[in-house]
Amino acid sequence: MHNNVHRRILGGLIILCSVVAVLVLRLAWIQLFMKEQTVPGTKYTLAKMAEIQSERETVLDSGRGRLYDRKSEPLAGETIWTAAFFPQEAKARNTVTQVVYEEAESMHRLAAILGVSYEQLLNKRSSLKEPLLWPSSVGKGPLALTSAQAEEVSALGIDGVGVFPFARRYDGKATGRQWLGYLSEAVPNTGGKASPSGLRIPMKGTDGLEKTLEPLLRGVGHTEAYAQVDARGQRVPGSPIQVRAPGNPYYPLSLYTTIDKKLQEQIEELAVKAGMKEGAVVVLDTGTGDIEAMVSLPFYDPEKISPEGGEWNNRALQAAVPGSIFKIVTAAAALEAGVTSADELFYCSGQYEKYGLSCLKGKGHGPLTLAQGFAVSCNTVFAALAERLSGAQLQATALALGLGRDISWQAENTLGFPVLKPLSGEQKGTIFTSLLPDDPGARVQTAIGQRDVQVTPLQAANLVVTLLHGGEVRAPRILQRVTFANGQKLEDLPGHLSPSTAGRISESTARQLLSWMRKVVTDGTGTSLQSTKWPVAGKSGTAQTLVKGMPRNNQWFIGYGPLDHPRYAVSVAVENVAPDSSHLAVKLFGQILDLLSSVPSGA
Repeated sequence: MHNNVHRRILGGLIILCSVVAVLVLRLAWIQLFMKEQTVPGTKYTLAKMAEIQSERETVLDSGRGRLYDRKSEPLAGETIWTAAFFPQEAKARNTVTQVVYEEAESMHRLAAILGVSYEQLLNKRSSLKEPLLWPSSVGKGPLALTSAQAEEVSALGIDGVGVFPFARRYDGKATGRQWLGYLSEAVPNTGGKASPSGLRIPMKGTDGLEKTLEPLLRGVGHTEAYAQVDARGQRVPGSPIQVRAPGNPYYPLSLYTTIDKKLQEQIEELAVKAGMKEGAVVVLDTGTGDIEAMVSLPFYDPEKISPEGGEWNNRALQAAVPGSIFKIVTAAAALEAGVTSADELFYCSGQYEKYGLSCLKGKGHGPLTLAQGFAVSCNTVFAALAERLSGAQLQATALALGLGRDISWQAENTLGFPVLKPLSGEQKGTIFTSLLPDDPGARVQTAIGQRDVQVTPLQAANLVVTLLHGGEVRAPRILQRVTFANGQKLEDLPGHLSPSTAGRISESTARQLLSWMRKVVTDGTGTSLQSTKWPVAGKSGTAQTLVKGMPRNNQWFIGYGPLDHPRYAVSVAVENVAPDSSHLAVKLFGQILDLLSSVPSGA
């Protein structure tokens, strides 16, 4: 009996020792031979996974490329200073109270800098298990500190609190920069770059420049601040807060646009103060055709996209009924075809009874020349011209002037793109939905910018540039160059023309139309613009539309200034206003040209 007990005990010890030996051998095998093997389902080794699981990190920079304006002011990817909070170091219970007491003065000062109460700060910090970038009270991002505040927070020397540069994508404000676009979460397994920990889903461009330039903007890895923690989530004593970055001197890329950020913001402010609810404003450099400002209303917040509201739609690239600004095309077609002359005399009785058109609410303009008819925007004059033209002639002239087709800058086999076209969502617009049969009534309605005609505000502004270049259509550009992170140039993207298969109008016709646009201001529908700081020229338009069965108007004014040495071409489209509304587009055009007159030449 006694021997049996001893044998059972010995057997148990042998089994126990065998199990322990197997575990020791297994651990040794893992430590010595398997630590460099990749864990299934990840791209990390066992050793790296063990390290990652003991870390807590926060992303400071997604690594996404930056977008800048023409003066190198940040549009997306601005670097700010912000306060980062990490779990405190693990300490014995009897030292916690002492530490809180010693840090009280510094914590009170930190709370004042962050704009919260001491109690709020203390409660937030004491419960931390994960790193925290102190949030802003406005928008989704972290709180931006001034340089002085950043230096002061660093000097406080509070355990687990540091100040780091943070790449803020947007500033949390609603603007009219729909051309910029926005980001959304990328679908996993699409090849997007994750953070070194593999715990974060990358963001991708979903609209605007963020989308069209995605291959250039996509980064090569996150920059993260991290620290080692124990099983309770407290920072390991003596563990510093460190920064881990990809270390690639070439990325992220910097992409420079033609936009003037300050001008964009000032025009947005003018549009809001004027009471504009829907529409767009486009400002082009007359020399290059570059887009210096492109404002779309209603405004959008790239961090709060509402699919139902449609705020993200860029109205500057969406076609709308143009009304009488299209009379520029009709006049050009008639002059080019030789069916009229500037001094031909017409008579307007107020009604063009053949097709039910009216002028001046039926009062009529009486006898007037073509030049005068252009200035006062007489429907009778342009209806008469339409009857002398074919639909094909109107269509060809519109195409020659950059309407009814894509005009924005694009390039083939550039920067890795088969076709690089930065502006997304650009609509071609229409002149006729069908030229068969060539109906005179359709031509008459088209000649005054109604029926099927639709034009984008970008096309309208570029139409003015085209006339100023003697009929030569330029391609409006929004992206001008790309550089590496170290400042080395990757590629310049020079401007180019946008010719039409329909040819171009003559320089003499372009000069004639420009002189009539000045007459609009001196003797026609734009006389209120005679008080602008610069002498200006342009063409007004009012188009009748229906919105949900209700009659509405689109108001337009397009033009340029100053008169003798044109610097800017501007289109203003105020959409969907009540039919009896005052002409806001003319008023806003004047305010914008006054603003532009204060911009130093060459700025």
